[in-house]
Amino acid sequence: MKQLSDIPPLPADISRFARLFDHSILRPDATRDDVARFAEAAARLQTATLMVQPHYITFALELLSGSGVPVAAVIAFPHGNETQSMKRSLALEALSLGATELDMVMNIPALKGGEQELFMRDIEGVVNAAKGKTVKVITENCYLTQPEKVRACEWIALTGAQFVKTSTGFAASGATVEDVRLMHQAVQGICEVKAAGGITAIDQVVALLAAGATRIGSSRTEQLIRDFQDLRPEQKLILSKPRS
Repeated sequence: MKQLSDIPPLPADISRFARLFDHSILRPDATRDDVARFAEAAARLQTATLMVQPHYITFALELLSGSGVPVAAVIAFPHGNETQSMKRSLALEALSLGATELDMVMNIPALKGGEQELFMRDIEGVVNAAKGKTVKVITENCYLTQPEKVRACEWIALTGAQFVKTSTGFAASGATVEDVRLMHQAVQGICEVKAAGGITAIDQVVALLAAGATRIGSSRTEQLIRDFQDLRPEQKLILSKPRS
């Protein structure tokens, strides 16, 4: 990877836009070369995080040392059916290795069964382990009815998690504008919304941000940023505004 001093700073609008992205390399067959390539891009673009499987936390930290880009990791990924104690243990180890953001999959069967106490304890265990670090809870919306999506977001908002997240990217479908809008309304400003899964075009990013997303998860970050550079100045201004 290039020395940080060799990486020229980005224009301010592109830099703000890049900070919306968790640059994600989560394929189960990802190699060290893949992770190194993604880390170089994350450092060059100054994305919000580099998102990796727990196996690569230490390696990613070495690659990103001094870059200012934190390493994020997935927990109970991609199905979320581990027990509360298993998820807490996974979170504690990921944090001890140096991850500073965690994206965990919620307990889908507990949600569907109406087991609110169990569902919330599952998330609270990870939130408490994180001690103020960012936790994003993946709802995996393709498995949920509309009322279940709302219920999941309302319950997650009560746990102290910082984000609800649409998808893992490894199920039948990913982020949709309709889901982001629904989730944004359901959390009522208590937490934020991350859109992830199947985001391949700048038009999708535009629509997802307009619907209420404040973070985007993608393995195609570089292409999306190149597409952003081709937008008209007024479009860039709207997309690169700081978001709450």
